[in-house]
Amino acid sequence: MTATVVGIDVGGSKTAVRAADAASGTLSTDITVPTQSWRGESFPTKARVLLDLVDRHVGSDIAALAVGAHGCDTQDQCDALQRALAETASFPVRVVNDAHLLSYAAGHPEAIGVISGTGSIAVGTTPEGRRISVGGWGWLVGDDGGATGLVREAVRAALIASDSGHRDHVLESSLTAAAGVRRIGEVSMQLMLERPEQWALLAPAVFAATAAGSPVAKWVINAAARSLCDLVDSVVEQGAVGDTIVLGGSVIASQADYASTVRSLLAVSQPNATTVVLNQPPVAGALVLATTLHVGADDRKVASAKPISRQA
Repeated sequence: MTATVVGIDVGGSKTAVRAADAASGTLSTDITVPTQSWRGESFPTKARVLLDLVDRHVGSDIAALAVGAHGCDTQDQCDALQRALAETASFPVRVVNDAHLLSYAAGHPEAIGVISGTGSIAVGTTPEGRRISVGGWGWLVGDDGGATGLVREAVRAALIASDSGHRDHVLESSLTAAAGVRRIGEVSMQLMLERPEQWALLAPAVFAATAAGSPVAKWVINAAARSLCDLVDSVVEQGAVGDTIVLGGSVIASQADYASTVRSLLAVSQPNATTVVLNQPPVAGALVLATTLHVGADDRKVASAKPISRQA
């Protein structure tokens, strides 16, 4: 039996793990678990979480591990997690921001990647190989194009409309039904008591309200789409290149009209680029990256792993 290559995609709400035979490419593991013990944890703790996942769901005899990590928004952060993994693992490792997985999964490694999932972020690469990341600042101050930002702004807009005497009954009904409460103010109170990742569960209600004719929900969604386009424009302005833009993440993947709106905006602001929607999970990109790492085609980015025995 040959060794196994492993790819992990750590998102804001879910973590996906895929493993395949290094020689044949046959999948041996393909699971998704809730993301836990991640934001706010130290890099050594995050490394332990990842290696525990490999132990639990893949086993031993690992040829290479590639990780797309939510929250690793700078090269320094990616390098720090990569070093923490390499200090313990007995196999080569590579860490990138989770948005970088999109380009690998789509077969365009140099493409600009845009995630609209629990949060939102855009990434790209300069001709010199420098990684650029824009957005991904979390629900409190950003992530406008992702689920948490959409819900935050929809609840806020619904409350403002209510206070001004111009209630949007369609949006209020959609949000309150999804949250299991009676009044829009109760939705706000509920969100303050829950982890932001739970807010993502209400995002489909915003899209449902738009489909049912809510003008406020439509405004929120159009603003969210514009924010994703702005992220791409910022990445390009900072020197990222690529004639392909890959859109991915749970929101983009599940909302065809939203994806179409984003693509239309990008066709205007980035007319020389082709925009595609990823038709498979981003973790597929992590597995491609792990395979590349294993065969030594990307030695410049490989962290040299030390053969140190792992502690239980």
